Amino acid sequence: MSEPEAARAHEGPDARYAARSGAMQVLTILAQALLATSQVVFARLYGRAIYGAYLSALAVLDVFSRGGAAGADKAMLRYVAAFRSTGDAAGVRSALGTGLRLYLGFSVTFALAIALGAPRLAAALHDPALAPALRVFAPLPILMGGLYILIQASLATRSTRANFLVRGLAEPALLLAAGVTAWLLGGGLLALAAAHVTASALTLLLAVVIVRRILRPDERTRVLSAPPLRGFAAFSLPMSAGEMLNAVVQRADMIILTTMRGPEAAALYGAAELVTRSISNIRYAFDSIVAGVLSESFHAGDLNRLRYNLAMVVRWVVSVAAPITVTVIVLRRELLGALFGSAYAAGAGALTALALAHLVNSSLGLTGWVLMVAGRSRLGFFNNVIAVAFNLPAAYFLIRHFGAAGAAFAAFGTALILQGTMVVEAAVLERVHPFSLALLKPLASAAAAFALEHWLAGAVGDARARVAIVIVVGMLAYGLGLLALGLPHEEREILRRVLKRGRPPAGSAA
Repeated sequence: MSEPEAARAHEGPDARYAARSGAMQVLTILAQALLATSQVVFARLYGRAIYGAYLSALAVLDVFSRGGAAGADKAMLRYVAAFRSTGDAAGVRSALGTGLRLYLGFSVTFALAIALGAPRLAAALHDPALAPALRVFAPLPILMGGLYILIQASLATRSTRANFLVRGLAEPALLLAAGVTAWLLGGGLLALAAAHVTASALTLLLAVVIVRRILRPDERTRVLSAPPLRGFAAFSLPMSAGEMLNAVVQRADMIILTTMRGPEAAALYGAAELVTRSISNIRYAFDSIVAGVLSESFHAGDLNRLRYNLAMVVRWVVSVAAPITVTVIVLRRELLGALFGSAYAAGAGALTALALAHLVNSSLGLTGWVLMVAGRSRLGFFNNVIAVAFNLPAAYFLIRHFGAAGAAFAAFGTALILQGTMVVEAAVLERVHPFSLALLKPLASAAAAFALEHWLAGAVGDARARVAIVIVVGMLAYGLGLLALGLPHEEREILRRVLKRGRPPAGSAA
C-alpha cells in the first residue's frame, strides 16, 4: 500500500473519532458555560471592586498553576497517546509516574512561594489588600496542576468521559455553589477565594476517582514508583516554562490593567474576556483530541495523515468559531449590558479586539500541536519569549493611553505574532500547515452573515428583539451560505450519519 493510500485508510476512522470526541468535548464546553454563569453571578453579588480584585488574584495564580503542572499535562498527550497506541502499559505507567513526580515538586514549591511572597505580589499590583487573598489562593498550583495532568492523561487514552464529568459538570457546579454559599454567609474577597480553593480541591478528588477507573489496571499500579521515562523532563520542562510565559501573555494585560487603572477597570476587561472566551473554547474542545491523533501519525511517520487531520479539524473549528465571533462583535453592548449590567457596556471596545484575538487563537492554535508532538518543546518556549517581549511593552503603552481597550488590542497583536510564528515554523520544519481551500467557505459565509447582522442591529430598535433577530437570522444566513458553497466530504458524511440516526426505521408506523 502506497503512502497516500495508507493515509486515506485512516481518513474515515480519524474523521469519525474526531467528530464523535469533538461532539463530546463541545458538550463539555457547553456544560462549562456554568463557569461563565458563575463569573456573571460573582460580578453581580460581590460588586465590581471585589470581583476585579478576585480576577486580578486569579490572573497571578494562573501563571503559577500552569507552571505547577511542570509541562507534564502536555507530555501526557505526547507519551501516553503514543504508548497506548502500541499497547505499552509499562510506558504509560512510566510516563504517568514521571509526570506526577515532576508536578508535585514544582507545584508545592510554587504554592509555598506564593504563600510567603503574597505581600510582595500584592504590592507589585499596587493593592496591598490582596495579600491575604493570595495566601488563601496559594494551594491552587497543586490543585490545578494535578487536575490538568489527570484530565490530559485520560484524553490521551481517547476517553472524553473524565473531561466531561469533571471539567464539564462538576468543576463549574462546585465553583458556583461554593461562591454563592460564601456570599450568603456574608463573605467578601477572602471568603470568595476560600470558596474557589475548596471547589478546586473537590474537583481534583473527583478527577482522581474517575481517571483511575479509565486507566487499565496495569497502567495505574505503583505509578509514583514507576521508573523514570528517559527524555520526559527534557521535553516537559521547556513546555512548563513556555506555559508559564503563555500564561503571562494571557494574564499580563489583566495584571498591568489592575496596576495602572485599578480593579474596576479590570472588572470591565474581565467581563469582555468572559463573553469572548466561547470563541477559543471551540478550539479547546478539539485540542486534546487532535494532539493524540497527531502524535500517533507523527510517530508512525505518516505525514499525509498528519496534514489531513490538522486541516480537517481546523476547518471544523473555524466553521463554529467564525459565526460566533461576528455575532458577539455585532451584539457587544447588548451582551455586556444584559449579563453584567449597564455599566459594563463601557467594555465594548475591549470586547471587539478580544473577539478577534480569540478567533486568531481558535483558527491557528491547533498548529502548535504539530511542534509539540515533534518534540520541539524548546521552540515553544522560544515562541512564548517572543510573545512576552511584544506583549508587555505593548500592553503597558496601550493601557496607559486607552485603558481596557488598549489591553485588548495588545492581546490581539500578541495572538497574531504567536500563532503566526508557529504556523510558519510548522510549515518550514515539519512541512505541515492548517490551510485548505475548503477553509474559505466558512470564512466567506461568516463575512456575509456579519454584513447582514450589522444591518439588522441598526434597523431594529427594541434591544430584546434586536438580539433575538440578529442571532436567529445571522445563524440562518451563515448556514445557508455554507450549503450554497457546498459542504466538504467529511461534513457531508457526518450530516448523513446524523440524519440517518434521526430517521425512523423502515416499515415503522407513521
